[in-house]
Amino acid sequence: MKKIFFIVLTIIVIIAAAYILLPEKPVIAQDLSIDTSDVIAGKFLTTESGWNKWWPGTKTGYRQYNFKGTKIGIDKMTNSSTYLKLKKDNLTFSGKISYFADAEGSVKFKWDAVDENNTQFLSRITNYFKTKDVENRVAEILLNLKHFLEDERNAYGYRIYLNHAKDTVLLASANTYPEYPSLQAIYSTIKTLQEQAVGQGAKQTNFPMLNVTQTDEHEYQVNVALPINKTITPFQKTSINNIPKGGNLLVVDVRGGQNTVNNALAQVKIYLKDHRLISPAMPFQSLVTNRLAQKDTSKWITKIYYPIL
Repeated sequence: MKKIFFIVLTIIVIIAAAYILLPEKPVIAQDLSIDTSDVIAGKFLTTESGWNKWWPGTKTGYRQYNFKGTKIGIDKMTNSSTYLKLKKDNLTFSGKISYFADAEGSVKFKWDAVDENNTQFLSRITNYFKTKDVENRVAEILLNLKHFLEDERNAYGYRIYLNHAKDTVLLASANTYPEYPSLQAIYSTIKTLQEQAVGQGAKQTNFPMLNVTQTDEHEYQVNVALPINKTITPFQKTSINNIPKGGNLLVVDVRGGQNTVNNALAQVKIYLKDHRLISPAMPFQSLVTNRLAQKDTSKWITKIYYPIL
């Protein structure tokens, strides 16, 4: 009798503990900080086109997705949240994924959901482990989103990374043209700067630099610079510019013609705005490939440098 009593007592204790400790309704609560901007977070979390790019599973229909047997259906999207239903086995969770600014340079994503249908006591026990499995899938989905957003190539089309200025002395020339300058004009200016440097015993320390800015419909401001190892006396229409050593530079490696380079420059400008960065000076192209010698523009290599504070 005592044995039966203790068995019954144990069962009662387990049931009581489950009643007290297990939530009344199955609940999902997951969050994750991601190194990205709130602009990019909104672009990929609150638009269907964004979901189509980062979703790690399959798309099964209009606003319908599947990941390892877990079905997601999007109900609506707002500026900061995506409301959805998640189905797995006999569980149906209603909730949302939201994002908000976290620490500087990062955004926190929060996924909250509840199964309103499973409220009976026995459901707490039978669905507890199923809910844990669903939470694991949610955590995996958020981790995939993190990997996607923290790769700038997915958001901007290019890898954008930080470097520091090493070339501190620039022999520079500034001219205006009524149209975009030809390669012949650009390399003629580069040759002139190289001759000036050599004539005064200076050595070129890096590839020629170029910035072209359209100031109005019929005028282009063209700045060409040559990194050199020491300060020299500039000739007429040239100048010496000094760059603080170690200054921060955003860098993009580009392969392709001028249109590709221009697109990369535009994307870095968007990156600056998204991350609320300020540029104290003009960006420039480092002409790694001699464009006059290489006629195939698909083989041009250019480094874009964008100074930032």
